[in-house]
Amino acid sequence: FITGVLHWAEDTWTAPGRSTLLDKWVVRDNIEHHRRPGTIRAGSYWATNRVCIAMAAVVACVLVLFHVHAWQAYFIVAMLSQSNQVHLWAHCANPPLVIRWLQRFGILQSTAHHAQHHKRPYAHRYCTTTNFLNPTLDAISFWRGLEWLFERCGLTVKRATPARKGY
Repeated sequence: FITGVLHWAEDTWTAPGRSTLLDKWVVRDNIEHHRRPGTIRAGSYWATNRVCIAMAAVVACVLVLFHVHAWQAYFIVAMLSQSNQVHLWAHCANPPLVIRWLQRFGILQSTAHHAQHHKRPYAHRYCTTTNFLNPTLDAISFWRGLEWLFERCGLTVKRATPARKGY
């Protein structure tokens, strides 16, 4: 769910020229990925996962600072650190055998499931880790409801750039 919210926010609000830091580490890669989805396979492990690992490290430090001892919180952070790797595997025709097995059972997001995110109207299937949440969130129009809520709070909600070919 967390990867879905972050992915939705990224696709909705990030655009080139608003922040040099975000442009370098997030925006350009996201736009290129939506233009040419297969490019996610071109980078190294570090290039693919560096932003998620860095964000997870910050969250883990906060958990430590607040003396959180629940192993589940750290497990979630560890999973989040690898969410782009799971996303990459959803773009692979032949991922490792154990990954194919996890994709087949919907534990990790499959290629067929994720492919729906790259089809018009480019406004669904935001959760990139597992197949379980997207059908439900899309069926109840969760993302449109979230956008409606933000608009009622005075925030503009639209796909941030034509590169994402949003509605």
